[in-house]
Amino acid sequence: MHTQPSSAKLRKKLNLKRYLDELTALIGRPVHADELGSLEQATSIREASQKFHAQATQACEMPFSERCSERFQGFVQRLHGANHSSVYVWTPRTIDCGMLLVPSLAAVKFTFDFAVNEDGIFVFLTSDLEDRLLLDFSVSPKGEQVMKVETQGANWVSVTY
Repeated sequence: MHTQPSSAKLRKKLNLKRYLDELTALIGRPVHADELGSLEQATSIREASQKFHAQATQACEMPFSERCSERFQGFVQRLHGANHSSVYVWTPRTIDCGMLLVPSLAAVKFTFDFAVNEDGIFVFLTSDLEDRLLLDFSVSPKGEQVMKVETQGANWVSVTY
């Protein structure tokens, strides 16, 4: 049995409640610690996803509120149609707590609150490691809540907003 170093255990303990709250907001149901993958799996998938750094990107910026629009929901449905694999949900806390695998991108509730993640970053990575969706939300210099949406991968890069 592999035991985690005490620093990793401490980081997990410090981050787990907030992380489960983030995931609960994204999935629309309570998420429990026993649903998370191992830290080793999170590290392995993070390393495998490095291939996206060299791939083409399709990106746009929109008001944060637009994530609740019919247009954005249609965009998500087109992504799901292009690759209906299950998806790993990634936040900055994932590396300390483990990854959550959800049935598909269509299972994600994009109506989450702006304050759900102070880092303003969610990444959705298909379980086949073919496609990636990044949501990067922040406050603009004008004080507006905005969100950058970036797609990559064999199937999703061609899906435009």
